[in-house]
Amino acid sequence: MAQARQAGALELALDGLYAQFYLAERMGAALDLHSALSTALEEAAQAHLTLQAARLHEALGRVAYQRGEYFDASEQWSRTLDLATLAGDLPAGVAARIGLGQIHYALGAWDKGRRFHRDAADLLGRIDHSYLAAKLALNMGVGHFENAQLGEAEAQFRQGLAQALRGPHADFIGEAHWQLARTALSLHQPDQAASECQLALGWARRLGHRWLEGMACQTWTDIAIARGELSEAIRSCREALSLAQQIHARTGESQAHAQLARLLQQQGDTAAALQHLWQHQSLRDEIERLSLPERLLRLAHYDLSRKPPEEMLLELSNRHWRIESEADVVFAAREMREAAQQIMQLDAVHFWWASESAGVLRLHDQPRAEAAGAAAAPLLPPLLPPLLMRAPAQAQYLLLLNERKEALAVHDLRLHPCGQELALLNRQAQTQGTGSPSLGSARSRIEIPLFVQNRLVALLWLEQHQQPRSWSRQDLLQASHLGRLFERLLVGHDLACAQHAQWLMEQEKADALGRLVAGVAHEVNTPIGVAVTAASSVSESALKLAAALRGEKVSRAELTELSVRLISGSDLVERNLQRAAALIGNFKKVTVDQASEAVSDFVLLDYLRSVISVLGPALRKAVVSVSLDVDAAIELHLAAGLLTQVVSNLVMNSINHAFPEGRGGQIRISARLEGRHVLIDVADDGCGASADVRARMFEPFFTTKRGKGGSGLGLYIVASLMERLEGEVELPPVERGLCVRLRLPRGRPGG
Repeated sequence: MAQARQAGALELALDGLYAQFYLAERMGAALDLHSALSTALEEAAQAHLTLQAARLHEALGRVAYQRGEYFDASEQWSRTLDLATLAGDLPAGVAARIGLGQIHYALGAWDKGRRFHRDAADLLGRIDHSYLAAKLALNMGVGHFENAQLGEAEAQFRQGLAQALRGPHADFIGEAHWQLARTALSLHQPDQAASECQLALGWARRLGHRWLEGMACQTWTDIAIARGELSEAIRSCREALSLAQQIHARTGESQAHAQLARLLQQQGDTAAALQHLWQHQSLRDEIERLSLPERLLRLAHYDLSRKPPEEMLLELSNRHWRIESEADVVFAAREMREAAQQIMQLDAVHFWWASESAGVLRLHDQPRAEAAGAAAAPLLPPLLPPLLMRAPAQAQYLLLLNERKEALAVHDLRLHPCGQELALLNRQAQTQGTGSPSLGSARSRIEIPLFVQNRLVALLWLEQHQQPRSWSRQDLLQASHLGRLFERLLVGHDLACAQHAQWLMEQEKADALGRLVAGVAHEVNTPIGVAVTAASSVSESALKLAAALRGEKVSRAELTELSVRLISGSDLVERNLQRAAALIGNFKKVTVDQASEAVSDFVLLDYLRSVISVLGPALRKAVVSVSLDVDAAIELHLAAGLLTQVVSNLVMNSINHAFPEGRGGQIRISARLEGRHVLIDVADDGCGASADVRARMFEPFFTTKRGKGGSGLGLYIVASLMERLEGEVELPPVERGLCVRLRLPRGRPGG
């Protein structure tokens, strides 16, 4: 290990120390490594070695448990659980759960202990690990044994023995024989118990496993008592006491002293018995004293100088804010942050919110002047560049939050799995002078991702700065509840935005229809004007013909000329009136359908021709041509009006965005069948869209022409209408321009 350190291989050195601990523990020398393990843990934290830190916490938990320091053991194993989850180390997580189950057994909380062991068993089912399988089976057997379920206990001990033999794991082979000896003795099978106990003692002595030897000696004492061999019982009990003292096992010492007190009293040595009884009581008091921090924490709930956290949390839950804008959310979040600090006795609470761009979390620790209103502006500091958390700088961290979807408790931020990405964020804050001055000084943190409609929209940081804080289960429950309250704010904002967007959508549809009416009216004026002029010419020619026929003589040439004028004029009238009638018919068909969501059967090609005809004025003005590549046999059964709005919005989006500066271009609409669906591609050969724009173009109010007439609702309406049509919209890659693909159900079977 020293060579590994010198070579800069700290991970290898720490792994070697962990392996050394395993060997030392079997020999009862684990306590000798306590100082080395603590120092190594500090090294792992400074080097951000999460995996090694998880294993070192697990080892320190076992040392504390052996010494009867249950509070410290539970702290160490709780940290193991958190770090093992972050590092993806299943074995460490299983070992910690087994240990926590042992603590609950030691405190008499059998149901909770069994729950930890069942969780360990579920995790263990994912890996083949005979050592942990043997350990778990033996510990589950202890739970059954202490509850007098001897049949179930024996079955678990034999399963543990089988797993230990499969390893082979000599220490667990010996422990399995010892547990079977205890079970046999409880079943009133002293001979079987003696045989199993001798096997356990033999394995323990060969391994130098002093803990196991001490426990087997205690059981041998019970066997000797059952046989009526008082002297043998006292000898064995003294040996058990000596072994427990060598490895500083307080619980084992306490049990041995109590047993010796009873035996010596039976022998008539009252003075010696009393001495051992006092030793037993002293050890019990020491074990109780070591759990004092936990009891003091519970007493804090009865501090009359401040409201209990539960009461403050309930009051906060009953508060309601009117949420109509971003400023409302920021104001409410500020008050909730202050309340959260009091409830959980925190040093700082930070609120990150993707209020402007999806996937970009901005620090909202105070409202901006423009969001808070002009009256509040003088009270706020000068505006600074916002502190943003986004990909690629914090890509792994955002991915972790999306995948985890639950609170992340980090006791030591040096062991954060995304420490480097967050350190970059802290440096950015210091460079820009942005954000809270406390950002980056935290020692411990709970990080709560906040979701709305399964999208990560915000993040809550609950921080401790002065000293590292071991987050308790109660802390996590309170933090999760606070997270739900913040989510309630965000859901309210989302609902307000949706209602506003719905109102704007209706306005947009009305405006679009108005523009359509104006365009068609202008378009119809031309053929009607030509028809009126032609009709006037026909009328004039008819009057001349009548006058000529009333005369005394008329020439053939004159009659021929007048008839040609009449035929030409009437033809001009007829053609222009037909053109106007077609325009009005298409407009009527499209507008009536657009105002209705009635489902009907229609031929796709004919319908698209009608839509393009109505959009003709806008297309000609933009110098954009539309070509259709649609099979005339494709028929659909759906709400044609909704499809009209979709296609119209896509064509108008291309006109407005794909062809800047009126340079014109082409739009191609194609369709093909794919099973029970039809795919419609609306593609243009315009300027295309960047990856960032493509990622956001279906969001409400997103536009690349902000302040230039763009509402940001065109493609959002497309996506919304496609949902109502039970279809999908996507952006397939193209070499030039932009293509929007609509996937629609064909409707009735056989359609």
